Amino acid sequence: MKRTFSKAFSRFQKISLRTMTFSLVLITVFFSLLGSTMLMRNYVIDRESRLVRQKISETARIVADDPRVIKAVSEEDYSGVVQEYATFMMNQTNVDFIVVMNRDLIRFSHPIETIIKLPFSNLDDARQALSGEEHYSRQQGVLGDGTRFFTPIYDDESNLIGVVCVGYTQQTVNQQLGKVQQRLFLGLGIGLFIGLIGSFILARQIKKELLGLEPVEIAAQVQEREIVNDAVNEGIIAVRADKTVLLTNKNATRIFEKAQLKDGAIDGEQLNDYVYDLLFRQVFEDNIPIVNKAYVMNQLQLVVSVTPIFINHTVYGAVATLQNRTEVEKLIRELANIEQYVDSLRAQRHNFMNQLHVITGLIELEKYDDVTHFVKVLNRDFHEQIGFLSDKIKSSAMVGFFLGKFNEAKEEGVTLSMDLDSYFPNVEITQFIHSLLISIGVMLDNAYEAVQLSETKEVSFYIHYNSDEKVVALRVSDSGSGMSDTVKQKVFDRGFSTKGPKRGYGLDTLQSIVHDYNGMIELQSQVGKGTTFYVEVYNDLQM
Repeated sequence: MKRTFSKAFSRFQKISLRTMTFSLVLITVFFSLLGSTMLMRNYVIDRESRLVRQKISETARIVADDPRVIKAVSEEDYSGVVQEYATFMMNQTNVDFIVVMNRDLIRFSHPIETIIKLPFSNLDDARQALSGEEHYSRQQGVLGDGTRFFTPIYDDESNLIGVVCVGYTQQTVNQQLGKVQQRLFLGLGIGLFIGLIGSFILARQIKKELLGLEPVEIAAQVQEREIVNDAVNEGIIAVRADKTVLLTNKNATRIFEKAQLKDGAIDGEQLNDYVYDLLFRQVFEDNIPIVNKAYVMNQLQLVVSVTPIFINHTVYGAVATLQNRTEVEKLIRELANIEQYVDSLRAQRHNFMNQLHVITGLIELEKYDDVTHFVKVLNRDFHEQIGFLSDKIKSSAMVGFFLGKFNEAKEEGVTLSMDLDSYFPNVEITQFIHSLLISIGVMLDNAYEAVQLSETKEVSFYIHYNSDEKVVALRVSDSGSGMSDTVKQKVFDRGFSTKGPKRGYGLDTLQSIVHDYNGMIELQSQVGKGTTFYVEVYNDLQM
């Protein structure tokens, strides 16, 4: 069984790219067109049925309201007036039959004139109209199986004097549906032919763009030449002891370019003396790897690991991995701020659990009216908060973030408010938005902590994007105890905090983010009068 499967899979692999592309596109087009045609067919059949019913009902009502028909039926006039009018209407509307009858269901008209003055073929079906109600039916008649509509005839004094029956034979209906289906399947054939040509052209063009190579060949070349170079985010460079460069990846090239070395890092196939001495000389001399050591390359701070390459117990070369230390430290700061998101989620969870406990208790006490009232209050408060935020903040990510912050503030007994002039558009979620959320989170979390010992626990924030100047302005104010001049001078220093050990990273992160986007921070604080942080960062947001 395994051998059979392997052979089948091997044969499948040998199918050319052109053949696979052609077959896949053609099959996709065929089934798409077939599905569309079947859906259209069902729609057309239903539509034709509705049109048939509409046409015979409207025709029957017109005939029943005609004065000539009313007069002839009232006077029992079989002179041919009704037959002549019925024939005229059949020609005009293309229905198969119009039968006019009196209350005794004797025919005044029929496509077969020899049965005029004779009773209707299905008396039970026609008698339903004598009760004054219209109805459709599908029955066997003189002309065969057909769909028909019955409507009563009233005279000028609203007396029911007869019945009109109008309809199509099933043969006619089937002919009309057949013509429509022929057009649909003709469209299917044309679409399939176009798909055939398109798939052939596409397969040929793809093959041409790939320089005639098959996928297996392309995969092999990519694996051989680039998997080592670009598989990791760090810069990689490998050299021999004679400074010959064995390989380098794109990230290593970017790092060297960022270092702005005067003569470049690589001269032809040789690593220049400065980079060699800095990264590799010690490893070749001591045969000992270097792990996560900080280096400065032309004022660019790097975290470097260098490992010697041994062949037959002899050092053949060495490979170094390079990381921009600034990016590493930024990542560490961002990871440190994950704790803020966790705390926010924990506050929301605690708030929701408290609400669920209240609802559970009320249900156990069978206070169902109180449950309804409590849920309505929660729902109203929730929607009022969402409505206010959504009116000012159009970004769903921002709205979700601020909702969490509102819940966190409520959990900590803090009154959080948003300035009425705030506005932020609906933009793409980018690294800038992520940095912006971190910045706002840092300022709000600091404000929450600052007001914990105050009698008035109030925090307000303001966010606004100026599309003309491409500036995002942020402001967070609190009613806390404020800062002394000494604290204000150190507040942005990494590791400095008045709240205890292992703190003091939030404002350092805020300052780094602001500098990354060429922004500015303004701090206003007085002891006993609270604190205000004002931030401006520049970015052309993509709406």
